Amino acid sequence: MAIQFGTDGWRAVIADEFTFASVRAVARAYALMLHEQVTERRPQVVVGYDRRFASDAFARAAAETLAAAGVSVHLARRPLPTPAISWATVALGADGALVITASHNPPLYNGIKLKTAAGASAPPALVRRVEALLGADRETGGTAAPVVEIDPTDDYLAGLRAAVNLPRILSAGLTVVADAMFGAAAGLLPLLLNGDATETIEINAAHNPLFPGLKGPEPVERNLARLKKVVADGGATLGVAFDGDGDRIGVVDERGEYVSTQHVFGLLARYVLEVRKTRGPIVKSVTGSAMVDRLAERAGVPVVETATGFSRIAEAMQEEGAMLGGEESGGYAFGFHLPERDGLLAALLLLDYLVQSGKPLSALLAEMEAAIGPWHYRRVDVPLAPEVAAKVVAQVQASEWPSRIAGMPLAGVRDIDGVKLEFEDGSWLLLRPSGTEPLLRLYAEAHSPDDVDALLAAGREFLGI
Repeated sequence: MAIQFGTDGWRAVIADEFTFASVRAVARAYALMLHEQVTERRPQVVVGYDRRFASDAFARAAAETLAAAGVSVHLARRPLPTPAISWATVALGADGALVITASHNPPLYNGIKLKTAAGASAPPALVRRVEALLGADRETGGTAAPVVEIDPTDDYLAGLRAAVNLPRILSAGLTVVADAMFGAAAGLLPLLLNGDATETIEINAAHNPLFPGLKGPEPVERNLARLKKVVADGGATLGVAFDGDGDRIGVVDERGEYVSTQHVFGLLARYVLEVRKTRGPIVKSVTGSAMVDRLAERAGVPVVETATGFSRIAEAMQEEGAMLGGEESGGYAFGFHLPERDGLLAALLLLDYLVQSGKPLSALLAEMEAAIGPWHYRRVDVPLAPEVAAKVVAQVQASEWPSRIAGMPLAGVRDIDGVKLEFEDGSWLLLRPSGTEPLLRLYAEAHSPDDVDALLAAGREFLGI
């Protein structure tokens, strides 16, 4: 059984590698690891799940396996966003969580995410230990434990309300369009925002594990045509889309125009620094925007850069006492909440930014550009088998680069995760294999779309792909 966790959990095709047997195997290995970590008492775990095909049944199988291995289990009664399960883990004082979800993958997939006691994505050392214990022929060391059903929805929503001045948003008279993408965040933003002058209109909220019209529930521009139209036609204040398990967002401004995840990261950094007046480190992945570096430099706070994967960001946030962490794929975490992505909280904080500034999102974007210059970003995914992608990147790491690429002076080369070329004007090009899919990814950020295209073309030419 080939079970290997990537940068954000393990995912596989349902009824092929993702079966009840494989779920039980992971759950048992996780139980063994927990017994190694927690020796003075019975370990506790929260088990949650999203709206994918049979996620509830897989979650029940995982819960029963954990319980049989002597782990006390709190099993969610309903599909919930992953950050709600992370919140429950901390609130209950549990030792971790297991979530049945494949995030944004196509509908044929399901998967498993593991969480720490802090509600954070499990770090590489933890998942490597779970992998090592798969199929281990040994006793767990614990007697059978109970499975208790819980619904942490109300407590989680209370936590969101405590993290932002919700009455200020509710009384502002905003119109928000929320695209649930048929995922686990459906129904939650209306629960938070409806009932006063502000109104939430929800689309794609039905429970449909086929994710009709979408390759997968990923809040990227190609999937947001309906959201863009509803926002523009209805004169809405903002459009937000949530991925399948609700930990990431995509954003559409009041004109119905998509706002890149990098610009959203910049806006959230500016909000935390300049509106909330919070000071502390910012953590970003190697794919994170240079806009964050510019904003942090203006505010006099450090930026910590990590390898890709939110588990790396979460580790650094906890080690550094960071106020904000983010990544290129639209996941953002806040030090005053959890060291874990939360799409609903990110949406609420953007709304608070709009209310406190009294300006539409397009104006805030223009202000940010005036402060730190124009920035443009694009990612290209090239289908390659993992072993081929890794070989290509290894060859690139051993290569010597010219002093200028696409006409830009090269300032340095780093290999924190793949190969990142950094240029004198702050632009950058990154080449790295995906940790969750058979792809080689090329990322570029520069001051103009033409420069971005030139960097990506130079990268492809160098790689011969």
